[in-house]
Amino acid sequence: MKKLFFSILFIFTIHLSQAQVKLNHIAVYVEDLTESQSFYSNTIGLEEIEEPFKDGLHVWYKLGSSQLHLIEGDWEEPTINKNNHLCFSIKDMNSFIENLKAENVPFENWIGESGKITNRVDGVKQIYFQDPNGYWVEVNDDY
Repeated sequence: MKKLFFSILFIFTIHLSQAQVKLNHIAVYVEDLTESQSFYSNTIGLEEIEEPFKDGLHVWYKLGSSQLHLIEGDWEEPTINKNNHLCFSIKDMNSFIENLKAENVPFENWIGESGKITNRVDGVKQIYFQDPNGYWVEVNDDY
């Protein structure tokens, strides 16, 4: 009985500690804050929120219960790889793609075919494109 109690206590403790961890924010280093702000506001459609610095070097966005922070600074070219990407889920893939086309933002599927959509085995559709800094962004309809 004592062994069972400690096993249950151990599992509960692990579960409780995991439940107390949440994503606060993702920070993305950008070369041109104005250009990046336009992209994330207009192309992606994120909701801008107030940021405390008021220094012209930060823009913050609401991401559910988390945030995305754009930070401008002395630019150093990052190593870009599609495996490292931000992902946003949307309700209407067709409307989103029409917006990308209107904004002249090229998109591709996972393997790099221009203008194509990836259809995952679980039925989720996804596309990939790059922000003004070259960072990869995935958008999927897993809403």
